[in-house]
Amino acid sequence: MRTYGLVETYYEKARELGVIFVRYDKNNKPCVIAKKSENGRELLSVSVYEPIIGEQISIDADLLVLSVAIVPPQENKGLAQMLKVPLNEEGFFLEAHAKLRPVDFTTDGVFVCGMAHAPKSIEESISQAYAAVSRASTILSKEKIEAEGIVASVDEKMCSGCGTCVTLCPYSAITKNELGVAEVTAVLCKGCGLCAASCPERAIAIPHFTDEQIISQASVLLKRMII
Repeated sequence: MRTYGLVETYYEKARELGVIFVRYDKNNKPCVIAKKSENGRELLSVSVYEPIIGEQISIDADLLVLSVAIVPPQENKGLAQMLKVPLNEEGFFLEAHAKLRPVDFTTDGVFVCGMAHAPKSIEESISQAYAAVSRASTILSKEKIEAEGIVASVDEKMCSGCGTCVTLCPYSAITKNELGVAEVTAVLCKGCGLCAASCPERAIAIPHFTDEQIISQASVLLKRMII
């Protein structure tokens, strides 16, 4: 048996107290049968194949306790889209980095803790909640927040208001103003360039990565390769 986390001692204590663990195969799962005893009392009997002795055994149980699986709520998908944060394959929220940023998201100012992150014990949930509070405090305690040096800019004369950049921006840094033109919130922009690359009107530019600069760099590289 493989125990969760650092609770191997609980398994050892259970064995010392006489708890018997029976392994079963997924293709031959235990069956629960309701029956009556000789005095008419209703009992539950668990029938399971015991691999060590190689026989099907029946265990009469006074109390049957099932361990229920922990699954993420369906609402996670909508919340993830609203906050622009990712989910893992199971549907739980995915942190930015398991080692370096365990309670952060790629979206700044949003943090994760507890069973929203993954199934875990109450002790782990409390510890992670403390970590999330500490991370939020590092931001709230500052008088000013430094933004990224490279921020996208929109040429309003060229923008057609198609909304492609608004949909694709992973940081929700672009919105439409009252004129229906794209507008960048500088403090949220990370300068990733996704908006500039997808803009059909080429109305968005990234400082130091304009079309002219990239074409010039490519031309110089090609000339060096030819030489």
